Parts: sequence; structure tokens; C-alpha cells
Amino acid sequence: MNNGTSELPAARLRGSDAPDELTKLKKELLQAEVRLAKARATVTGAEIDIKVLNSRLKAFMK
Repeated sequence: MNNGTSELPAARLRGSDAPDELTKLKKELLQAEVRLAKARATVTGAEIDIKVLNSRLKAFMK
């Protein structure tokens, strides 16, 4: 099962580039996690809005 993680080839992490690359990847991962959390919050907010509007519409139709 692929959980979204992968190992980088050792050849890519040579010399002093490895810590810089790791730091960059960690920062990008954190930014992606923040974007995902914001997107989930937006979806949840939209779902709540839809439920409220549906309830108001049903009440109005009575």
C-alpha cells in the first residue's frame, strides 16, 4: 500500500546538498499539510452551509 511516502535515492543525497534538500522537502510537506487542512475546513464549512440552507428551504416550503 502506498501511503504517500517514498524514499529518495541515495545518489540524490550526496554531500552538503542532503541537509538542504531535506529541509526544503520538510518545508514543502508542511505547506502541503496546511493547504490540505484549509481545504478540508472549506469543505466542512460548505457542507454546513448546504445543510442550513436545505433546512431553511424545507421550512419555507411548509
